[in-house]
Amino acid sequence: MRKFMRTRAPAPPPLARPLDRPLTNGKSNGHANGVASMRDDHLSTASRPWSPAGEAAAAAAAAAGAGGKLWEDPEFPPSWRALADRKLSDVVWLRPHELSSRPVFLGEDGSDPDDTSSDDFDARWSLEPGLAGAALAPWCLEPGLAGGAAGAALSALALAPRLLRRVLLPRAQGFTRQDYDGSFTFMFWEWGTWREVTVDDRLPTRRGRLATSHYSHSARRDDFTLPLFEKAYAKFYGSFAAVGAGSLARALQDLTGCIVQSFPLGGGAGGGRGGDGRLAFHVLNSAVPRSTLLVATVEPDKDGSWRRLRCGLVAGQAYTVTGLARVRAGGAGGEVALVRLRAAGGRGAWAGPWARGSAEWRALSDRDRELLAERHNHHGEFWMSFTDFSTTFSSLCLVHVGPDDWLLEPALRPRRPWRAVLARRRWRAGYNAGGDPTHVETCSTNPQFHVSVPREEGSGDGKCHVVVSVCQHYRARGGEGRGEGGRLLAIGFAVYEVPRAAPRTAPMQLHDQRPLDVTHGGKAREVVTFFTLPPGDYVVVPHTRLPHQDRAFLLRILTDKQTNIWEVNEDNVIIRDIASEFLDQATVDLPPTKPSKFFGTVEDEIDVEGLLKVLKSWRRRALLARPSRELARALLALADRAGAGRLPAAALPRLLQLLHYWRHIYLKYGGCTSTCGGPRASSYRLRALLWAAGLSASNKVLECLCARHARGATLAHDDLVVALARLHLAHERYRSLETKLKSNPLSLEELILMTIYS
Repeated sequence: MRKFMRTRAPAPPPLARPLDRPLTNGKSNGHANGVASMRDDHLSTASRPWSPAGEAAAAAAAAAGAGGKLWEDPEFPPSWRALADRKLSDVVWLRPHELSSRPVFLGEDGSDPDDTSSDDFDARWSLEPGLAGAALAPWCLEPGLAGGAAGAALSALALAPRLLRRVLLPRAQGFTRQDYDGSFTFMFWEWGTWREVTVDDRLPTRRGRLATSHYSHSARRDDFTLPLFEKAYAKFYGSFAAVGAGSLARALQDLTGCIVQSFPLGGGAGGGRGGDGRLAFHVLNSAVPRSTLLVATVEPDKDGSWRRLRCGLVAGQAYTVTGLARVRAGGAGGEVALVRLRAAGGRGAWAGPWARGSAEWRALSDRDRELLAERHNHHGEFWMSFTDFSTTFSSLCLVHVGPDDWLLEPALRPRRPWRAVLARRRWRAGYNAGGDPTHVETCSTNPQFHVSVPREEGSGDGKCHVVVSVCQHYRARGGEGRGEGGRLLAIGFAVYEVPRAAPRTAPMQLHDQRPLDVTHGGKAREVVTFFTLPPGDYVVVPHTRLPHQDRAFLLRILTDKQTNIWEVNEDNVIIRDIASEFLDQATVDLPPTKPSKFFGTVEDEIDVEGLLKVLKSWRRRALLARPSRELARALLALADRAGAGRLPAAALPRLLQLLHYWRHIYLKYGGCTSTCGGPRASSYRLRALLWAAGLSASNKVLECLCARHARGATLAHDDLVVALARLHLAHERYRSLETKLKSNPLSLEELILMTIYS
């Protein structure tokens, strides 16, 4: 588990040829290069090499051996498969210089394209510093057709230009570069890592214009930032159709890597879905002062197209919530909660009540009107009542920005930062895939994370705002619904309050505890909850809805106060060395059967074969199904402290007595069920069995024991005996090693003997 405040993303790699790009650029723009083989794939027929910087750049490129020819992406060729629609046979793939005489990327203005410093990027992207006054992008979105979620997410992030720089400019690139070769690289977040995606600049067009069925357009006709970005995003997911089917929340997470929570409101075609307006206001009131971006949208038409409403808003366009206020309304004398929003691109402002110049606005006192006017003097910003906000907008996306990105983005500095803890773990069948709280027998075996909220003096109620996210492993390519094995699991998490008397290191037994909150297990790649916790101790338990399901997951916990968070784990200790007690006892109650019965003649020592004969004769009494040579070797090594490979016959009764004791705890604490091969214990009960045997094991050791000895979700008695013998032997070897290292260095021979004879 990792707790951090400053964990920088790796530095962008130097300008180099992408790994997915061929070593030579000797390809033309037409069919002759063999990239397109479908008859219905219409490519540019321009045979001339293009130089964006004139004859001098062309000569330099030719001198370098590149010949001025532009690169073509072999992994995402221009075909109907990229569009995922065979009917689009009239699409022609053209390069930007064939659509515009002066194509630009990110508003290039002739300045040095190699200058990708933060200041240069901010100047090209926004006009004013600071979150409250961050200006909009130099281009804005034209209301388009399906596939606008990615573009809407991109424009909504204009308030955080440094976050956009990571996506749009992982390296120096643009049309005016001297070494321009027709490629563009973008960065997208995929399950905790940033992936570089490089595409060529060929774009689908119809009748000489970009295919509007797949793009939202920039208001500047010659700016190709958004089309190139959406092509890279389509390659990231496999096709343009997969991008068009995506949601705004998914796109925001792919572009920021932050925890994104989608909150339904009451507007749109599904009016009334939001339900509790008080909850929505509580969410707004808690999120606005913190490092959380809030993006609201009005539900677009069923075909995905955007439209302008009578109230002035544009359905499908992203609106960013930038503030809250309360004013005294005229007439009744009550207070009205107002929400301040900004339209992405500065278009589609609210024209209803409380808009500038409305009757409600004019009825305000001069002082209130001046205060509100001071707070929304930026282009595209407006006020509206919370009631209109919750009934007009259909959804609200909360982008919880972590501490690393808060440090990266100056526009977020006025807001209160989150503290973050993350952990990459895995649910494993038979070990910790216990299912949701309805599975009382196994839910306690799920990974548990302790959250301690301290009580601070002079901090009011002392409540801590907490964001919990569980994201299962997934692959973006092929669509959102592809997890490990091609499908997403139903996942969630539960939050429990820890009783005061409960230990802080042992896993909490949940079968008799009532959770404070349980997320509904849905088949989503990420589940998120935003709530408050008073001072105290709590346990967060990520789970799959059904038990016995394998999946890796990423847990992220954000808090706005100093909290202590750790994974509940145990130490590897011997609580009571029962094995030594049995083996070292001078007088014990011997079993009624004597060793001589198994040998014919009494011998002083027995080897592995002799011990195996004893175990086979005692298998019913010791509940051993089929004693194996591995079992005999483990028991012999446990009792053979001299390393002679043989066991004194006098030690045999005590060893058998130890087996009887382990048989007893197996039947009592293993939750055994009868099978045709004899009783079998649940592997989820292994921790309880170890405790009964006088041992405690860490989560990692317990996981390895289950992987090594369990079969499915069950554990045979023979396997438990081997596991217990090896654990005791490992502790003994470690004590010997520790003692040896204190006096003399350990020789290689001694280390080898400790390793192989165990």
